Amino acid sequence: METSRRQQKIRQRQQKEAAERKRKPETYTNHTPFRHVERNFKSRVPPPDFSEVIHLRPCDALHPVSLSLDHPFFAGKQTTAYVVKSVPGLIVIPNPFTPAAEREVVRACLSEYSKAPNMSNLDTHYAMPDEGLWRLHQRQSQECVPRKSKAQDTASQQSQEQQRRVKACDDAFRPDLNGPKPDPLPAETVPLLTPTELLYKLRWVTLGYQYHWPTKTYHFDRRFPVPRLVHSLSHATVRAVEDIGYADWKNTYKADDYVPEAGVINFYQYKDTLMGHVDRSELNMEAPLVSMSFGNACIYVIGGPTQDIKPAALQLNSGDIVVMTGPCRRSFHGVPRIIENSLPGYLQPTADDGDWAPYGSFMQTTRINLNIRQVFPKSSMP
Repeated sequence: METSRRQQKIRQRQQKEAAERKRKPETYTNHTPFRHVERNFKSRVPPPDFSEVIHLRPCDALHPVSLSLDHPFFAGKQTTAYVVKSVPGLIVIPNPFTPAAEREVVRACLSEYSKAPNMSNLDTHYAMPDEGLWRLHQRQSQECVPRKSKAQDTASQQSQEQQRRVKACDDAFRPDLNGPKPDPLPAETVPLLTPTELLYKLRWVTLGYQYHWPTKTYHFDRRFPVPRLVHSLSHATVRAVEDIGYADWKNTYKADDYVPEAGVINFYQYKDTLMGHVDRSELNMEAPLVSMSFGNACIYVIGGPTQDIKPAALQLNSGDIVVMTGPCRRSFHGVPRIIENSLPGYLQPTADDGDWAPYGSFMQTTRINLNIRQVFPKSSMP
């Protein structure tokens, strides 16, 4: 819909006023250093200041280390990775994947891992098809995905309200092993959408132990096998960073003790963000958390155990791997910005790779983050 000249002027005035407010220091008097950095990158008007962003190449903020990577999806066995000097425990690996390997991971995330029994944010409100959204999207089905009906359960509703107050960022947070974990209730007001429209609403899928978002804990009675490819990629990465360190810290977690048991696939569209948070849901907080990026680039911010510490900001491109070890497992981190039009050429729909075109078309506005965790210490795994 075209806007009138008057509407355009009003919009321009509002943008100018917003920009002026953001330039005034008093606007941020109640912001922590973490929140201040986060808001900078979320800003649309004025555009963000990218001058302090760390790129994964030699610079003063990064200490280079040599890694041995042993997996057929990686381009070579030897690569240079970096530890972030200001964030003890953080190891970043510039894209070690081959282009074909990246496409294969994206295919799996969209067409296989997003299907039942794995749960997604859409399962609460929609009766998801057994074959998955992707196949209906490919067939260009115009039949809307049906909504779920809302069960009238007052006790469940009260439990849900209590669970929404749980904050995993609190130091006192402890995962609840035995408490009730009712599924969230569906909303009757969600719109009826076609598979393609709904696909762009996909935000997360859980792997392995299914995650209960209201309580920030796992469903320990809902465990499915972690996909073989995800298992092998994360295990190869953990083995590569064994004994890597800098200054007064070193990653001492042994790959022989690492078992990938759960994961989350995050799907971001251009304006999506992930607010600063700390992951405390695992009973094993010593095991590395492996995070892989595919598609459009993003700004990833990570600081310390409180939001009073100014975070480092890194640009993560497609294929880059972040490994959170030791002390930084308890650091606030988030994704305040997806960088538009940053999809590499080999992921574009024009990439010459058989059936890739529909995947490339979806990825033009998408970032996928695949992160994998060990839930239990090896000695107490069920």
